[in-house]
Amino acid sequence: MKPWKRLGRRTVYERRPWLTVHVDKLELPDGKVVEEFHTLELAPYAIVLAETPTGDLVMMDQYRHGVGGRCLSLPGGMIDAGESPEQAARRELREETGFEATDWRHVQSFVSMANMNGCMGHLFHARGARPVTAPDSGDLEEAAIITLSRDEVRAAMRAGRTPIGNILMALGLWLADF
Repeated sequence: MKPWKRLGRRTVYERRPWLTVHVDKLELPDGKVVEEFHTLELAPYAIVLAETPTGDLVMMDQYRHGVGGRCLSLPGGMIDAGESPEQAARRELREETGFEATDWRHVQSFVSMANMNGCMGHLFHARGARPVTAPDSGDLEEAAIITLSRDEVRAAMRAGRTPIGNILMALGLWLADF
């Protein structure tokens, strides 16, 4: 398959590092021209599957405005300038939950909203997670930090308490013993 050819681009909204919206003019492999194809640039981020020494998963019960209610989520967030994905994952785990972990492994990098460009996510598995300080994310998110067993995570997923796509993907990989 041949890639699409960008004939032009205009930026219609920019609020870096969080969001930039472009409108591209594209030529498809069959020669058809698409006058307006919207693409998004979102900041890259890291997500952490932090497992305690007993095998429970560190999660956050929080209000998420995009969901419009409370849900269960995993620690994670935007990768700051000059940070590696793993550095961001370690920082986010500590900031959001107060936990640190001893054993880290990169699981998968993935694209969210692949047809619109979206952003790159990086999933990490951290074992030996223990609380070392009080959470202090310094942002708008308020969260109750909880730990759940595999059975409790499955039950939460079945009950619809994990409605965020990248979180569902991460939990599915964890439950599948990736």
